[in-house]
Amino acid sequence: MIASVLTVILFAWVARALLGARELTWRRLALAALLGIAVGDGIALTLIWDFRDPQTIDYTQLRTVSLPFQVIATMGAIVVLEVLFSRPRARTPGVRLPRPVRALRRSGGIVVRAWQVSRIVLRHGLGTVVGLRRGDLAARSPEELARRTRAALEDAGGMFVKLGQLLATRPDLLPPHALAELGRLHASAAPLPKADIARVVRDETGRPLEEVFADITWEPLGSASIAQAHAARLTDGREVVVKVRRPGLEELVARDLAIAQWLARIAERRTSWGRAYEVGGLAQEFGATLRAELDFRIEGRHATEMAQAVEGHPLVRVPTIIESLTTPRLLVMERLDGTTLSNAVDRPAPGDARQLADAMCASQVSAMLRGQRFHGDPHPGNVLLLDDGALGLIDFGITGRLDAFERAAVFELLAAIRLEQPSLLHEALVSLGAVSASQDPDDIERALAQFMTAYLGPGLPPPEALTALLRLSTELGMRMPRSTTTMLRALATLAGTLEQLSPGYPLVEVVADLGGVEFRDRMAPASASAFVQQEWAQLGPLLRRAPRHLDRVATLLEHGRLTTRLRLFTDPDEVRVLERLLNRGLGAFLSVGIAAVSVAMLAIDVGPVLAVGDLRFLEVLGWTGLFLAVVLLLRVLLDILRTEGSPPRDQRAGPP
Repeated sequence: MIASVLTVILFAWVARALLGARELTWRRLALAALLGIAVGDGIALTLIWDFRDPQTIDYTQLRTVSLPFQVIATMGAIVVLEVLFSRPRARTPGVRLPRPVRALRRSGGIVVRAWQVSRIVLRHGLGTVVGLRRGDLAARSPEELARRTRAALEDAGGMFVKLGQLLATRPDLLPPHALAELGRLHASAAPLPKADIARVVRDETGRPLEEVFADITWEPLGSASIAQAHAARLTDGREVVVKVRRPGLEELVARDLAIAQWLARIAERRTSWGRAYEVGGLAQEFGATLRAELDFRIEGRHATEMAQAVEGHPLVRVPTIIESLTTPRLLVMERLDGTTLSNAVDRPAPGDARQLADAMCASQVSAMLRGQRFHGDPHPGNVLLLDDGALGLIDFGITGRLDAFERAAVFELLAAIRLEQPSLLHEALVSLGAVSASQDPDDIERALAQFMTAYLGPGLPPPEALTALLRLSTELGMRMPRSTTTMLRALATLAGTLEQLSPGYPLVEVVADLGGVEFRDRMAPASASAFVQQEWAQLGPLLRRAPRHLDRVATLLEHGRLTTRLRLFTDPDEVRVLERLLNRGLGAFLSVGIAAVSVAMLAIDVGPVLAVGDLRFLEVLGWTGLFLAVVLLLRVLLDILRTEGSPPRDQRAGPP
């Protein structure tokens, strides 16, 4: 037995080189050998052992019969272990060791939570909607479907309420009645105890709460599913708002997001609406947004950028972030004294209200046009009427910023709407990256023309036209960049806020005036002349050289000396891919060919007999050929599995 084990281990060492396995250490190689011995002995026992008489085992015969199976099983184990251990693992300082008990408990929690959520979905008659059940839809109207969805999200609780609130900010995906229904969602979160708040402050700042704040009001200003806010005063006397993230929120978010993405994949695979809206990608987008909200440093940085964007508008203020006290779980910012617009009882006089609305609109639209940070959800609950008569912006979980290319494309989109040209509007959407390969361009332009007929007319378009365009692009399978959709949604939300602040506020006219300079520059004849001059500066030299080039081509063609040369596979990556495919195909072909020839040799009962043993020469060649065929086949299989299971080469090196 010892000799057999040593033989198989020695063969495993040779087989590792033959198969090209590079990730197996001696311990893993010994494990492969032991697995091969166990499998080989098991197969041999089934072949020679008489189960009716267990005492009739011939161990010499068992070792002889099991050896070939041990060899083959060892090579198979090498392939499996090589694939398992060839996946690159991040080696960063501070990485914790795997904790199987915690991982098992987390997996069990996800399974239990998924069962609970699926039961809630079925109980509210939404199983057909998400693809958990086949049949007719239980809801009889869109309004009833929206009510059932809101009730299901409230029953599920946790991060599902937050996901519903995020959906309520997406007029490009949902109709108005669904947005209104989801807008009623409120997370019922119990207030955090004082001990938890003190512990978070101590862990994040490294100091006791008493050394950071001279006073803190324990009655929370607000308690949501992610964080809780308190009024406080720093030791230097500044009045601030302290926002504390709930402890243990990372695991809760990871669990609920995993379930939400699982349901989204089911809906995308089993329902037509899921495929049309690509809900799997939407779930990933919502997950990224929700994870970003967990890091208060991001919210603090966005608030600082917004404060810089509104510096030229004294009637609009953004609270100053206390960066020295802001961490991923703790946000400390200046406290603005005022009341939210949604809860305000005393409204400004009409003249003052119009002045405030102008300042609010100018601050946000100017930030959009200049590529600065703007508020992505300026609804009345996020706008304060300050005691000194100004406006204050709060809650910077959703913000946006347009790059130079997106700003140019947005101007093209607004120009197409202004000129009522569906073909130009289609080109503007394509330039934004909102391309649909499944839709015919003529059908898209026809739908855009119908949109213009319904919403456009004399004068400027109404504010709801932007929301309708967002929803139409989604229905047509077109996807705008996230920052562009954030801007259009912000404009639509801003229209409602300004209407509440100053009834009858002409948002579109003001936006046109704010962007009028650049808009007129783009549409004016002088701009066309400048455009022609700029293009001529680039095309002029080419056109001047064109006659000489045409004459040279004609001369070569007249004398029969015009030739063409086509170079294939000049890219090294293409050459490597082709070489890999050819090597795999050749290896598989040789393996099958050698195996076929070897089997034919074993079937031949003629030929010379070796002096040692009762073996024919062709029989030895046949068994040797079968062994080589197996080695070739496993090597090809290992190459395929290793390539498919590993990331591209440029991802293995890790971040620069």
